[in-house]
Parts: sequence; structure tokens; C-alpha cells
Amino acid sequence: MEPGLSSVQLMEQFRAIAHATHNRTNAQMSAAGLSLARFRVLSALEPAGRMRMNELSAALGVVPRTVTTIADAMEKEGMVARLPDPADRRATLLEITPEGRGQLRRLRAMHDSAAAELFDVLTVAERHQLAGLLRRLQAAADADSGGSPPARPGLAGLPPH
Repeated sequence: MEPGLSSVQLMEQFRAIAHATHNRTNAQMSAAGLSLARFRVLSALEPAGRMRMNELSAALGVVPRTVTTIADAMEKEGMVARLPDPADRRATLLEITPEGRGQLRRLRAMHDSAAAELFDVLTVAERHQLAGLLRRLQAAADADSGGSPPARPGLAGLPPH
């Protein structure tokens, strides 16, 4: 580590970049009447098409009430539908609708654009180096979580260096 560059400074810079990026992306989506929260819900639902609300809560790393609140709004707008779970009468499934898939396409385009704006300042080699460093940090963070699974998906989608 460079003299005078502490772990706390690195963590604060990392946090500041993540916060600024989150706010910037959310602001762009909000201007179009969308949100990162909706993007995360629709992205989680898309692969299987539907999932139990408690599973969605766990996948997103949020409390069930948060999922209920956003599902209420998204259901009113036709992006998701609630269905009874045939395997468990107590559970409710949340299903992405055709409208939700269309919104997800729009959200993905905005999300991809925001990511490109941020990472276009890096060369391909720098991106690979960053991906490797982020994998190491994610592994350390996951190990420090006491064996519990990470609240959010890790960096599995990043290419190996």
C-alpha cells in the first residue's frame, strides 16, 4: 500500500464511487419514470419468470416489507402479477408480465448506458485488472460475512483475468 493511503481511505473512496454511481443511475432512470429498485426486482424475476416473494426478498438482500411495497406499486402499473403458490397456500408468487419485460428492456438500456459512461474511462486491460481486484474484494467480504451468503449477487458475471 502507498505510504499515507489507508484502508479506511480506500473504503471511503470505494463507497463514494458506489454511492455516486447509484445516485447517477437512479436519477437517469427516475427522469424516465423508472428506478433501480424496479430494475433489480424485474432482473431477479426474469430468469424464472416468477418467484416467491420471500425468495425475492432474500435474493435482493432486503426485508420482505420492502418487496411488498415495491410489488404493490409495480402490480398497479402492470409490471408484475401476484399469483397463489400452488405448492404452498401461504406463499405468494410474483410474476413478471409482458409490460414488465418491456420495462426491463428499457431499464437495461439505461443501466448499460450508465455503466458505459463510468467505465469507458478505463482501458480493456484496466477493466480486467479492476475485475480481478473486485473478485478478490468480494471473496474477502463474503468470507468476513460469517458464512452467510452475500445479500447481493457477487461478481460471477465478470470474466476471469
